[in-house]
Amino acid sequence: MKVRITAPKIISLAAVSALALAACGADTEQEDSGAGPSTIQVQTEEPGGDVSSGNDDAVSGSDDSSSDAQVDASPGTWPRTVDLGDQQIEIAEEPARIIAVSAEAADMALRLAGPERVIAVPASSQSEASTVPDLASQVEQVLPPGTDPDPEQILAMGPDLVLNTTRHGGEETAGDQLEQTGVPVLNLDPSSFSTPEDIAETLVLLGEALGEEELAAELSAQFLADIEEIDAEATNSGTRFLALMARGDSIMAMDDSIMLPGLAVRAGAVNAGETIGLTQTRPIDAEMIAVANPDVIFVEDFQGMGLEPFEETLSNPALADVPAIANDRVYLVPMSEASGTSGLNTAAGYRTIVDALNE
Repeated sequence: MKVRITAPKIISLAAVSALALAACGADTEQEDSGAGPSTIQVQTEEPGGDVSSGNDDAVSGSDDSSSDAQVDASPGTWPRTVDLGDQQIEIAEEPARIIAVSAEAADMALRLAGPERVIAVPASSQSEASTVPDLASQVEQVLPPGTDPDPEQILAMGPDLVLNTTRHGGEETAGDQLEQTGVPVLNLDPSSFSTPEDIAETLVLLGEALGEEELAAELSAQFLADIEEIDAEATNSGTRFLALMARGDSIMAMDDSIMLPGLAVRAGAVNAGETIGLTQTRPIDAEMIAVANPDVIFVEDFQGMGLEPFEETLSNPALADVPAIANDRVYLVPMSEASGTSGLNTAAGYRTIVDALNE
């Protein structure tokens, strides 16, 4: 395996490599453990410009570009080399023991390779509020909740490919550590899931890495066709909106770098947060919402919690005359359909947003 090591790592390479070798030779059916060269190209017209949108948890978007992803391989042939940013990963044979550390990677891996080849997913993937819970529920091994995956636990499962998204520091650290072990690791930047076009390109990339080129191309083309169809129906122009999210006890207004408001802007609406100087995602209260005076409010349904976290704020008498409240134009949009982790479900979320704006 050829994995380029670009920086000093935190754990002992010798120790982790030994663990990896031991794991590969052992019984890895554990219960409930908490790509002839061609360049990938997605040939489609850009439907109305790029949307700069980040992940669902972060308070600001990523400016990193994921357009330099490339796979050197012919369909059906192995080994193959994946070049992704500063990573260069050789995959010796078609992966049969895939671990998806992040939910968005799990979504794509499950659609492409199925639960027969994906041996572990994050706990969030098996939630009913996830993107493909029916497929994820068939995977026996689950990584525990949180943003600090344990490299030793992952290696003990005996993977032959690890898919990771470096949204948080813990995931980035774990990805760096796993790179040293000889197990192929695709460390995807969050920007790989920022726009519908990024999602389609990342799907094609993973299709090559998993040996599922034809299916990935088919799903990608259908997804972009759906997005283009919705683009054509986005006749709204200038409607002022706010997009709210809840984390803990805080209600926050989202900036355009996050998927949900990014899709609303793509549809022709204007983020009313600009009125109150919103340049990044940050907490907001009823008084600030009143000043922003949006025509429409989109509320992110985070992990199935619905409108409950927002009820106290939105029922404040100070908002009674705000057009979005007075005209009953508050719309719930599932996180599984419009976020940095919504994947191919993003078309459904975009549909909800466009339909709401067109009312």
